[in-house]
Amino acid sequence: MIAISYRMGTKTYLLGWSLLCYSLFFLVYFLWFHAGWILRFPHFIRTVNPLMFLTAPFFYFYIRNSLFDKTGLNLKDTLHFVPALLHVLDLLPFYLLSYERKLELAKLFVEDPKTLNLYANGIIPTYIVDSFRIFLMSAYLGYSLWLLYRCNPSWINPLREKTLKHPLSVVAFLFVLITFGYFSYHTFWMIETLAGFQLPGLLAFFTWVTLAAIAVLSIYLHLNPEKLHDLQQEKISEKFVNLEIHSGSGMEDKGEFQVEQLGTIKRIADLLTQKQVFLRQDLKVGEFAEMAGVNSRDLSILLQKVYQKGFRELVNHYRIEYAIDKLKEGYLDNRTLDALSRDSGFNSRVTFFNAFKKEMGVSPSEYWSHFQSGENNS
Repeated sequence: MIAISYRMGTKTYLLGWSLLCYSLFFLVYFLWFHAGWILRFPHFIRTVNPLMFLTAPFFYFYIRNSLFDKTGLNLKDTLHFVPALLHVLDLLPFYLLSYERKLELAKLFVEDPKTLNLYANGIIPTYIVDSFRIFLMSAYLGYSLWLLYRCNPSWINPLREKTLKHPLSVVAFLFVLITFGYFSYHTFWMIETLAGFQLPGLLAFFTWVTLAAIAVLSIYLHLNPEKLHDLQQEKISEKFVNLEIHSGSGMEDKGEFQVEQLGTIKRIADLLTQKQVFLRQDLKVGEFAEMAGVNSRDLSILLQKVYQKGFRELVNHYRIEYAIDKLKEGYLDNRTLDALSRDSGFNSRVTFFNAFKKEMGVSPSEYWSHFQSGENNS
C-alpha cells in the first residue's frame, strides 16, 4: 500500500506507515517470544518498541493531509517523532547489556512473555512509558476526530449511513477500536502486574480486539483502494469544476485560469461538495482560504470569477441547498426548523430564515408547505 500510494502520489502512504508500525510490533512479539526466535537473536529485544510511538502521528498526518489537501510532511512535523527518539535513548542502557545477560532474559521472556515489561526496562519503568504512549495515542486520535468534526460533523456520527460510507470515517472508527484495545490491554496488564490480580481472559480478549481491528482496516484498505487513493473524489471534483467554470455567467474561457488557480478551484469545489465544510457554524473566510491553499484576498477574487458570489453568500448558498435536500427527505416530519438550521451550518434560526428567503424567495416553512402540496419550488 505504501509503494502504490507513493507511485500514485496520494496520501494513503501515511496511513500505511502507521499500520506497518502496528503490524511489525505484533508480528515481532509473536515470532520473537511465542515462537522463540529471540533465543537466536537476543540483541533484538525491544528494538521495535519505539515504533509504537509512530503509529498515532502517522495516522494524524493522514487525516490532516486528507482534510486540508496537504502533501508530505514539513519541518515542524519532525517534532512528532521526538517521543520515539527519546524512547530509543531511554532504552540505551538495556541495548548495551551483554549478550549473555540478554540471552538469560530472552529465556525468561520466552517462558513467560508478560515478564518482558518487568525486566526489559530502560531508564524509565515500562509501565510509565506505556502509559505515556497510550496518552499520546488517545490525544492524537481525539484531535484527529475533532478535525473530522470541524470539516463535517456528520463524519463522526456512527448512526448515519453517510458516515459508514465515508473512508475517513471508517478509518477513524477502526483506529478508535485499535486504540481502545491497546489501551484496555495495558490497563489490565498493569492491574494484573502491579496489584497481583489474574486476568488472562481479559488480556487475551483485548489483544484480539486490537489485532482484529488492524486486520479489518488492512482488508478495507486493499478492497477500497479507489476511495482511499482519492480517485473517485478527483473525478467528482474535476467534473464539478468544469461545470462551474463553463456555466458561470461572465466566464469567457477556462484558459484564463493559470494552472495553480485550477488546482485551487478544485480544492474549493472539493471543500464544498465532498467535505461539506459549510456545515460548520464557526467557518471563517481565513480558515477556508487556508484549507484551499490561498490567501483571503485571492480567494475572494477567485470566488467572484468562478461562482459570482462572495464567501458568505456562497457558503449560505450551499447551506440552503443542503437544507432543501433535508426538507425533501422528510427532515421536518420529526424535527424542527431550529434543528435544521443548526444542522445546515447556521448559528441561528433568524440567519437561516433570512438567507433561505433571499435564496428561494419564500421562508423555509412556506417552502415545506409548497413541497408537501406538490407545488414546484425550483
